[in-house]
Amino acid sequence: MTKIYASAYIEIYSSNNILIQNWTTKPLNTSVFKNELKHFLDLFFKYKPKGLLWIQDNFDLEIPEEMYNWIEEHILVPQYKAGLRKLAFTVPKEQFAYLSIINSFNEVKSVLQPRYFICTEKALAFLHEKNLEENITETSLKIDHLNDKSKVSFDVEHRHLPQTIKYLKKLNKHLNFRVHNKQFFDLLTIREIEIIKLIGEGKDKTEIAKALFISKNTVITHRRNIIKKLNIKSQSDWKKYIDVFF
Repeated sequence: MTKIYASAYIEIYSSNNILIQNWTTKPLNTSVFKNELKHFLDLFFKYKPKGLLWIQDNFDLEIPEEMYNWIEEHILVPQYKAGLRKLAFTVPKEQFAYLSIINSFNEVKSVLQPRYFICTEKALAFLHEKNLEENITETSLKIDHLNDKSKVSFDVEHRHLPQTIKYLKKLNKHLNFRVHNKQFFDLLTIREIEIIKLIGEGKDKTEIAKALFISKNTVITHRRNIIKKLNIKSQSDWKKYIDVFF
């Protein structure tokens, strides 16, 4: 691998007809980002690579929407017309930056649709494959158990990434809510758990009383105790506990 360009913000390497761009830890702004893309395009036409890899581990810029069309017209289309069909990205640390990268391709219906990878090695393996028509239709999932934790890694099709990230963010919120509130949920009695579950099913006091063979007043008393134990102050709080614990 040969370094062919370096600045305070990015290093570019050439390796087996692949150009590899790696952002440094120096913070980016829109003007710098645009200038670095111009430098990169000059190198692209000089080396005419068969594939490109952008290593986004340090990428921290939220690409502004007004740049999407500029990137498409001045960077991606020229590469596509020059014959580029393989483009890969690794996942950056900041999710907002990652989403802005995805949006910059999706919003303009880009001629180039990149693949995204969890590591550089997998991205390079994809770029070196001879089959340009590769079409992965399923998510590949791998789970590694490490002491008291598990590491989950996956490859997912570009078009499913926004939904996948949205789901993972929601899952993370649920896990955090569970960790911080399990001590309160554990205070509930079996009967109170039965009642909050029926509330989650949309049943009213009368329906709950009938289902559990108790009076409506008893349901009201249990509900009051649940509110006190879980510190429920709104309908949103009910929903959080029901979504996370049932």
